[in-house]
Amino acid sequence: MKILTVLSSGPKLFRGEGVNEEKESFVGELRVTTLEGGRAVLLSYVATLATGTVVHTESSLLGTGPDGKLCLWPVMSEIPVVLPHPEVLTEARAEAELKVVFGSGPRNELTSFREEITIQVNSDQSLVYAHAWGLPGGAFEDRSSCHMVPREA
Repeated sequence: MKILTVLSSGPKLFRGEGVNEEKESFVGELRVTTLEGGRAVLLSYVATLATGTVVHTESSLLGTGPDGKLCLWPVMSEIPVVLPHPEVLTEARAEAELKVVFGSGPRNELTSFREEITIQVNSDQSLVYAHAWGLPGGAFEDRSSCHMVPREA
């Protein structure tokens, strides 16, 4: 089971609750747009506080790179550049459960910014979208996670 196939053939809108690095609760929404017959998907993610303040926006292209490996190219509101995030881990769990981690650099590389974005699809079609990162000279830690369920688009 490949994450690209699961996302392109599954629900197109997810919504749920999460917590960010500031320990603030937010509502997350993820839209999935299938591109070019399933060769890629566009993920549009927004995190909004209860006050209506948008604290994070992200548009990511997920597809196969020229090396044949899956890669996530996120464009985020907080980061001024686009860092490719190649697939670094895939765990097929129980039937219809899949966890894939995409990373922009090794966790233990203290001289640069590094990040991992995790997409976990559960057997009930719910989805977890999570970010872990570390600044140069700083600790690499889980920073934000959102558990979402399918919604009608």
